[in-house]
Amino acid sequence: MALFDKITDAAKMAGDRAGDAIELTKLKGKVSAERKEIDIEFAKIGKIYYEKAKAGEELEQDAMDICERVDAHNKTIDELQESIEGLTRE
Repeated sequence: MALFDKITDAAKMAGDRAGDAIELTKLKGKVSAERKEIDIEFAKIGKIYYEKAKAGEELEQDAMDICERVDAHNKTIDELQESIEGLTRE
């Protein structure tokens, strides 16, 4: 009977560990989802400032520098889109 009890205890412990691992994975997934939501909210803040800068509103120099970098990225995207369109027409 002692062997059976040891096997039962070991199986129960393994099951508990597996359950803990599953719960840990779920919690980590929820943390990741919350971080993505924070990133979305930060992006919304950034878009507000970018639109203010484009409307001519004076912003702090750091914000203006970021807006200039966004403009440069948009220009690169436009150029790449033109290249893509050129290739797809051929």
